[in-house]
Amino acid sequence: MKYEILYHDFLIQLRKRIRQNSKLVVRLVDILSLERMSVYRRLRQEVPFTFEEIATIAKEFNISLDSILRVDARPTFPLHFQPQDDENLIEVDYLILEEYLQSIKDVASDSDSEISSTVNLLPQPFYAGFKYIFQFYYFKWLYYTILTIKTKSYHEIILPDRLIQIVDDIFVSFINIKTNYIILDNRIFQNFVNDVVYFNNIRLIRDEDILLIKNELFRFLDYMETIAVNGYIDTPSNKVLIYISETSIDTSYSCVYSKSSFNFISIWPFIFSGILSYDEDMLNMMKRRICSIIKTSNLISVTGEKQRTDYFETQRKIVEQL
Repeated sequence: MKYEILYHDFLIQLRKRIRQNSKLVVRLVDILSLERMSVYRRLRQEVPFTFEEIATIAKEFNISLDSILRVDARPTFPLHFQPQDDENLIEVDYLILEEYLQSIKDVASDSDSEISSTVNLLPQPFYAGFKYIFQFYYFKWLYYTILTIKTKSYHEIILPDRLIQIVDDIFVSFINIKTNYIILDNRIFQNFVNDVVYFNNIRLIRDEDILLIKNELFRFLDYMETIAVNGYIDTPSNKVLIYISETSIDTSYSCVYSKSSFNFISIWPFIFSGILSYDEDMLNMMKRRICSIIKTSNLISVTGEKQRTDYFETQRKIVEQL
């Protein structure tokens, strides 16, 4: 087995025990009697931990080196998606969301941080504060999670306070990342409208709820257009570069880079449930894929005024269909 895989698995085990990077560094400084920058270099894999350091850490954190050294060891790709039969037990997989949130917080503290995302749904950080859009995605997630006979109608859905707080916190951290590249599937709004119409046809969304969703979609488009015009959300020094892909995007995923924290990718195949991976090979593969998608996409942030205007005008006509 490649040493890099073993070493990476060891770092993942550390991360599972203390998810906040700053706290992990403080703990390692204490138990290894190293300077802070020496610990950072080890966590960034610029300098490897010595065998003695690994043994000390494993003992302190109760990490099984046998499990890491097993013949079939592989980088960890935690998938937390737990469908339930009882609607009273249903909840979004908070573990993966909170792990993602903590990772984003760590990255946002780095002045050179960067996140590149491709999305086939409305971007999760952006719809914080847009109740009816948020509620629709949660409704849809539940629809595919619990037994159909127990499915609640859209107007019966109550957003969990814990989920609202996590998404709000993700937004706050997201806008503090130095550079955000976001590639939108060109059919995001059309697909959203089609889904709403479908659930209205099977009587899970009322006509009066459609009007609420429609009005909010218009507000959301205004909000997105303002971000595209300015090239940022709150702080001009933190760039938000929005692209529209000319080809379809199969899955939403992000590559996150930081000099002072862990680099990782996140994949979201189930709206609120996803996979986090710290595997360098996969990270590089996803980065190459994002670069390829950018080549078939149009930048509408700051530049491309006509394309930007045409895009948002087209999306408003689509939303008007509701």
